[in-house]
Amino acid sequence: MARGPHPTGHEQHTDFSDNGGARRRRRSPSRGFLVGMGAVILFALFLAAVGAIAAQSPSGGDREDPAALPDETTPSVEPTVEPTAEPTVISPSVTPESEYAIATPQQDEPAAEASPEIQIDAAVAVPEPTSSIIEAPRTAASSWSAGPTLVPPAPAPPSAPEAVRLAAEAGEAYGVRIVLDGQDWGPSEASQVANVQAVISAIDRLPDTVISAVVAHVHGPVNFVSNNEGRTLDGWQPYGGHPMTYYTNSDQGPGGSHASNQVVISVGATSISVGHEILHAYQFRNVSADEYALALLQPEMRSFMEATGWRQSGSDEQVRQTINQPWSALDSLYVYEGRSLSYSTASGATSTIAPSNPVEAFAATGSIYYTRPSWMPLPDWPEYWAWFSANVG
Repeated sequence: MARGPHPTGHEQHTDFSDNGGARRRRRSPSRGFLVGMGAVILFALFLAAVGAIAAQSPSGGDREDPAALPDETTPSVEPTVEPTAEPTVISPSVTPESEYAIATPQQDEPAAEASPEIQIDAAVAVPEPTSSIIEAPRTAASSWSAGPTLVPPAPAPPSAPEAVRLAAEAGEAYGVRIVLDGQDWGPSEASQVANVQAVISAIDRLPDTVISAVVAHVHGPVNFVSNNEGRTLDGWQPYGGHPMTYYTNSDQGPGGSHASNQVVISVGATSISVGHEILHAYQFRNVSADEYALALLQPEMRSFMEATGWRQSGSDEQVRQTINQPWSALDSLYVYEGRSLSYSTASGATSTIAPSNPVEAFAATGSIYYTRPSWMPLPDWPEYWAWFSANVG
């Protein structure tokens, strides 16, 4: 009973009742009752002990030993083995590399087989027009740093009659020379016809001023050869035995080195690729063999640079000293401060080209202006188009 005052009306007296009656004696529990209660208490203690033991057992109770049972909520993670990348093979180059490639469907170019990686300088023509790679190949190859590598031409399929006819007609109509003998223009008649037509299409789209200049070249009319060994007419391979599309105003063969005027194209090169190299032939029409840098000191290229945002950071003498040096030496003497050369692809995406020097900028933008496929909209480069319109035609 709690200590303190008791509630009114609940007081208890030990001996007598409130009414004055005699005190009632309490009865003591019996022996049997006490024995029974002891047995119940002992049994309860036994059950408690059993429960405590069971709780500590690995298979009992609500708690599981995390070391004894696998965690099924965590998924098994196996290492992902990524394939080892193949080493990148960089073709030897004696000239600046083009920095853009367009790989989008087109309707007016020879088709090309799809390949795992876009190759800037090679596209294989197939009979059915499906898709093609439009590339701006490497610029004007020459003997700047590569010695002659003379190899026998690889076996080529015989020239198809229709390809022969087209090449002859192009020679008569334009004064150019499309060389078929000893060259590879494709494995079938359809591919040969498509590849020769790509050259003719580029010639047809370029202004008459360009074609007449490369035909009346001081080194003779322009020649077009096609193979996947980067081989000139005389068998020189300035890039080694790689598929390359380039222009050269010199050649080397058993008779030694001499001036030339030829476009070497990889099998299946597109019209915009061929147009790029014809524009190089036009650029270098007034310079001697291997003296490409001197074109940048002539009024035409100075005008182009001024209009489009190119600045010469070195002296004219420094430019002259880059003859027979790698193109990087020439690149370091020119800074581009013009607009970003971004354009829209057929899929609606945006891409950008970044020519390394004015020589490349001239050919890259000019080939887009004149020989781009019909699906490609003219980029918004108004100062370039105004210059070509006013100075080339």
